[in-house]
Amino acid sequence: MVVRKFNYFRFFIFIVILVSIICGIVYFIKDKNYKESYEYKLIQKGYNENEIKTILEKYDKDRINYLLDVEYNEHILPFMNEKYYIHSKLNDYLEYKKENKKSEYSSIVELVNVELHVDWLDNMKETDISKNELMLVNRVYGLSEEFVPSDLVEVPSQYAYSGKKLSQRVLDEVIKLIDDAKNHGYTFVISDGYRSYKEQKDIYDSYADYYGLSETDTFVARPGHSEYQTGLSFDLKPYNKIIEDVSINEEYLWLRENAHKYGFIFRFEKEDTHLTGFPSGDWRLRYVGKEAATIIKNEGICFDLYYAYYVGE
Repeated sequence: MVVRKFNYFRFFIFIVILVSIICGIVYFIKDKNYKESYEYKLIQKGYNENEIKTILEKYDKDRINYLLDVEYNEHILPFMNEKYYIHSKLNDYLEYKKENKKSEYSSIVELVNVELHVDWLDNMKETDISKNELMLVNRVYGLSEEFVPSDLVEVPSQYAYSGKKLSQRVLDEVIKLIDDAKNHGYTFVISDGYRSYKEQKDIYDSYADYYGLSETDTFVARPGHSEYQTGLSFDLKPYNKIIEDVSINEEYLWLRENAHKYGFIFRFEKEDTHLTGFPSGDWRLRYVGKEAATIIKNEGICFDLYYAYYVGE
């Protein structure tokens, strides 16, 4: 019987070939997997290393797939990184940026969100009253001539000047606010409240006859577009006082610090006039509920922007 000598050379060749095959398979799988990865696909789209890192860390699959479906645009990621970015409005952001190259991304997002990037006269829409205390009434969104709050009530005389009316849900909270303010030594009174469509029309027409439509539109809401008609908006002022500088007025400072606890916001802030389209109103309050009021106060945004981002259609 002949005993064959083990061929180490052939065995070595076999091992080398086997390892090569295995490595080739592993490489093929890795390469295939890599080419199917978001990282590879984003590179092919033109995104750089830093952009890809941001995308993979912050974005969900739907948003990443969207980026893969559209052509690379250097402005997309800056817009997506803005706090109040709304995906359905991306094309509007990009279009506005194209026409206004020097505008900042944050400013464009805010302007487009509140729909003031277009002529509001050609873009008017009907207010969704099903949103209740979060309904939006502004230059763009308006109420019908027939709309009257279903819970409209007259404010007791100890809390308002004669004949003022508000929604009941607002009145309950504003009474709490006024009573609590009284305990701190401050006396407030409701100086303006619910205003019907017709009343607003009479006011608007009166100013328009004197100033003209264009000038009047800068400081008076058109009929249907006044928040007073909602019964949720009103003016709350110190009783029997003329305040020249609210920044040092104790009543005003107390109100600013506490209004949100009762569900109220300051509707027209000086720094938001470019978004609201109206002059500031130091004593103009609007009921939105405690949760919304707290967010609006903490984030320092106007109601129009809050509505676009947190409520929407």
